Amino acid sequence: MKCRRCHGLMVVDHFIDVENTGYLWLCGWRCVTCGDVVDPEIMQQRQIQRSRLGRLARSLTRKPRKVFDLVKLSA
Repeated sequence: MKCRRCHGLMVVDHFIDVENTGYLWLCGWRCVTCGDVVDPEIMQQRQIQRSRLGRLARSLTRKPRKVFDLVKLSA
């Protein structure tokens, strides 16, 4: 597996859970070059973040709706 940050080598590593989510030991991936850590929870949060950014980008790139001015007609 290659690191998404630096394209270095990722190795399996074991981590201690300090937030006490119920699991004492976590298994994840660590880059031997830059030290980036990825575990299932990190991957899930990054996926959520990407989907939010995608929705925001799509909403900003939408074409604006045409706005019509109301003209009062005299009788």
